[in-house]
Amino acid sequence: MADSVATNRLRDVAVLGSLDDDEIARLAAAGRERRLAAGEYLFQQGDRANAFHVVLDGQLETTREVAGEQVLLMAHGPGGFLGAMALLTETSYRGSTFAVDETTLFELDGEELRRLAFTHPQLLRQFLPAFESVSHAVKGVERDREKLLAVGKLAAGLAHELNNPAAAASRAVATLGEYERARQAAFAEVAANGESAECLAALVCIGAAAGAEPAPEPLDALAESDREDELAETLGAEVAAALTEARLGHAWIERVCATVGEDSVSAGLRFVAACASAGIVRAELEQATTRIADLVGAVRNYSYLDQGPRQTVDIHEGLESTLELLAHKLRDRRVEIVRDFDADLPTVEASGSELNQVWTNLVDNAVDAVGDEGRIVVRTRAQGARVLVEVVDDGPGVPQDLQARVFDAFFTTKPVGQGAGLGLDIAQRIVVRNRGELRLESEPGDTRFQVLLPVG
Repeated sequence: MADSVATNRLRDVAVLGSLDDDEIARLAAAGRERRLAAGEYLFQQGDRANAFHVVLDGQLETTREVAGEQVLLMAHGPGGFLGAMALLTETSYRGSTFAVDETTLFELDGEELRRLAFTHPQLLRQFLPAFESVSHAVKGVERDREKLLAVGKLAAGLAHELNNPAAAASRAVATLGEYERARQAAFAEVAANGESAECLAALVCIGAAAGAEPAPEPLDALAESDREDELAETLGAEVAAALTEARLGHAWIERVCATVGEDSVSAGLRFVAACASAGIVRAELEQATTRIADLVGAVRNYSYLDQGPRQTVDIHEGLESTLELLAHKLRDRRVEIVRDFDADLPTVEASGSELNQVWTNLVDNAVDAVGDEGRIVVRTRAQGARVLVEVVDDGPGVPQDLQARVFDAFFTTKPVGQGAGLGLDIAQRIVVRNRGELRLESEPGDTRFQVLLPVG
């Protein structure tokens, strides 16, 4: 473009308003026009910055890759500019920028921009709000998306933990129906044999007792088969199978034989066996529903539902809820979790749900560090006016040259999509927001993340 045309168009760009006409003219002469077709990329995330861009016409959008997905970071219309932050800090582009429509840009080499910025402090001051806006947008997108990933991972873990007891409860309900039908059929058969009301009442009492008593432990497969064969010789295969399944011994057989007539012994034994088997299934159902209730309670404690942003927090409850929700990660590993809790640990005034996000991050990192086999110690101690929460693992440790960076924004040693989804920089900000301190001590075989929080 002609320099005069470029000068006029650049003079209308707000961020360049502190430059005089001579500087605007020099800028126009030093730069060049560039056109992008719709969909064409100006640069990609991670590229080294080499030019400053001003949008003259059209529209650009900048996206950032978060956990494998492109998330919109910001849009740039006429007068918008890009690249100043990366150029002045000598870093790479934080996102990828492409043209939404056919777009015309003014492009200036990085060296010329640096000269202008450092010889015109007012121009540099014009850039600063934009730098803050970009940083805020990047951190916000990362934080929100990673929190969603964290929630998704916890939800997947919870679903995994709930699946087994829920399936067991469903099976138990169906099995109880089968035993109820067997019990009714057997009792009807005894009644049809003409047994007296007294005999029927006594049989009901025996069935109730068999169903209420704790069932003995099941025999091993071979012993159970031998016992069933032994009973089948005298009572028949159907009754023997029912008694074996109900784990009823000879004492129960003798009680039924002494209560009903000979013609009703088989039906009476099937009735009592169905009552006893139903009792076993009810105990299994109670275990399954108790497990479900415990998991729901762990989620409730983890999220601090129905409580204000700050509350009196029992650190141990939060740690236990966190360990409960991360149990699925340990199921197929030989990882020992050691709870070394101070029984007299005082409570703290903090945001419980936020602290639980920190515990999740630290424990999840420790699990990843030890791999398939190792030892993790979760320790609490009172230290004067503060409490210490320490997560220790015996993994390979954090290399010395990386220890100073682990709390930097966007720093990670894990591949995209792995980890709890909450960076240590966010964990540190949570701890600081709750008036605490997060520290790292690491060497091979002994890595310690320490959280110190004030009491009260």
